[in-house]
Amino acid sequence: MKKNISILMLIAGVILLAIVFLYRRGIQSNGEPGRSEIGHYERIISLSPNITETLFALGIGDRVVGVTRFCNYPAEARELPKVGGYLDPNYEAIMRLKPDVVVLIDDFQQIKSFLSQLGIKFLGVKNKTVSDIRSSIEYLGTTFGAQSRAAEILHEIDEQIRTIHQRTSSSRRPKVMIVIERTMGTGAIEGVYVAGKNTYFDELIHMAGGANAYQDEKIAYPILTAEGIIHLNPEVIIDLIPQLKQTGLDSLDAIRDWASLTQVDAVKNHRVYIITQDYAVIPGPRFALFLVDLAKIIHPEIHWIQDE
Repeated sequence: MKKNISILMLIAGVILLAIVFLYRRGIQSNGEPGRSEIGHYERIISLSPNITETLFALGIGDRVVGVTRFCNYPAEARELPKVGGYLDPNYEAIMRLKPDVVVLIDDFQQIKSFLSQLGIKFLGVKNKTVSDIRSSIEYLGTTFGAQSRAAEILHEIDEQIRTIHQRTSSSRRPKVMIVIERTMGTGAIEGVYVAGKNTYFDELIHMAGGANAYQDEKIAYPILTAEGIIHLNPEVIIDLIPQLKQTGLDSLDAIRDWASLTQVDAVKNHRVYIITQDYAVIPGPRFALFLVDLAKIIHPEIHWIQDE
């Protein structure tokens, strides 16, 4: 019996190697694409929500053949075949879709190594800063022959940033705390992760006319106790909960958790805001929408035009 199982395992291994070999022959090369191949990709797999959004924003969503299970925007992306997550992609699913190229976050070296071993071409983009987002839009636009649309998107983003800067530059900068994750529905504040200095969210706070309440540069996303938050005493708290519906709670429940921190200015002055829009946590082309939301929350005294 054990001998039969061993033989079956051996056969399965040989078949898998054969598939990989044939796939590699079909691809003919691996690693990042050369300049001669720019614009000629017809089967693209995205391994991150921000990448998927960028590809669709560039007008090449019809060439995307696979996405992660976290890619929910735009609506068309939900109907595409899923290839696992951005941290745990399903390589067999990727191979079955026969992509011309896979686009992923550049930091994921292990995934890049696996793709390279399988002979699958890939592109890596960064998403840690606003500059990274702009660069990825421009890079993917150039690579996939959508330079004009990329330029339009970047112009729209730059206009939003410029307008917000002009409107907020002469205003005082209130202390803002952005909550990335926390324990929900306990009626208290527990396990609160906030955006620290020199992070993407810190950059957005500054661009929106605020100052980060958390100034220590040692930890990017520190976890704070209720006492720590009282010590920081933010004037504005922005609680990012895109998964709120899945918790079975609503925004009033989420705000109610903060009621115990009556010593904090943001709580005392009813300046705790719950944001459930997914674009708030996806560093892609829609980040400008979140930036506008932030500016309006931080500076309610400014008369914002409705369509800004």
